[in-house]
Amino acid sequence: MKKGLIVLSAFAAIAGMTSANLLTNGDFNDPPSEETPTGWTAWAWGWGWANHENKPEISYDGSYYAVAGGGQWDGGGGFYQIVPAAEGVTYTLTVLSGADAWWLPTGKMIMFFLDAEGVEIGQVSRNTVDPAVYGENYDIPHPWESYSLTAMTPAGTTQIKVELACNWPAAGSVWFENAVLVPEPTAISLLALGGLLLCFSDAEDKAKEKAGI
Repeated sequence: MKKGLIVLSAFAAIAGMTSANLLTNGDFNDPPSEETPTGWTAWAWGWGWANHENKPEISYDGSYYAVAGGGQWDGGGGFYQIVPAAEGVTYTLTVLSGADAWWLPTGKMIMFFLDAEGVEIGQVSRNTVDPAVYGENYDIPHPWESYSLTAMTPAGTTQIKVELACNWPAAGSVWFENAVLVPEPTAISLLALGGLLLCFSDAEDKAKEKAGI
């Protein structure tokens, strides 16, 4: 019975490890102001912008969200965050994204794979708010939807740079909310379970030795 409880506790711990978001402030709720979101770096060029807003008519859940955009097709902006990672591990990035009623702005979610020196050794990306899905309707807002990106890190990876930005050329704002980065559960689960089995095996051997079996 005790052994079963230990196994259940171990599985609960593993589930917690695999569901933990590696990104700081992925919901963009800190601080509750228009200052740059804690844990994120904002950037913009030309006529672009990277804002932190909470407009009731746009907000997904009544809280703050990130905004990236560009005006007059000359400029862009976005937010990024760098977190520790390991090579040969599959990571999944998910985010909610939408866009305002401008000229078909689209967003981009990117995972840059970096080595220990911060040098890029690979990347994967996908668009958010795709006009091909919602139709090429100018001046019509695109609703919040969930987008996902999954990839295995190449050899030498020690960090992942997660970036949420607008595509160029852009004319309008793209919204981002509830960004989550998690490693593939199977990879961590196998390691944890392997260690758990070794512990049980060692404990069982010692018990047998003590009993003279």
